[in-house]
Amino acid sequence: MYAEIDYGYGTAQIWGDFDASSVERFFMQHANQCFGIRKSIAKVEMTLIGEKPLPMPWADLRDASTVLKHSGGDTIVWNSKGEKIKSEWD
Repeated sequence: MYAEIDYGYGTAQIWGDFDASSVERFFMQHANQCFGIRKSIAKVEMTLIGEKPLPMPWADLRDASTVLKHSGGDTIVWNSKGEKIKSEWD
């Protein structure tokens, strides 16, 4: 699934295994691992949810399960084991 989240000080785009009832929990689980977002969360409001393919080059990475991208331009990627394979510092 794909969702857009307004977190108060920006907007995040996320892809992963969630639905409308679990998207906020999914977002918080991943956002708390991101230096630039975790300190900026004022609210969590889903503004869009639906199907959207992962962007390139991550669409070709079979082991990528989640991409969290926020308005500051950072892209953070986790694999299917929950390990961060691209951080905001890469």
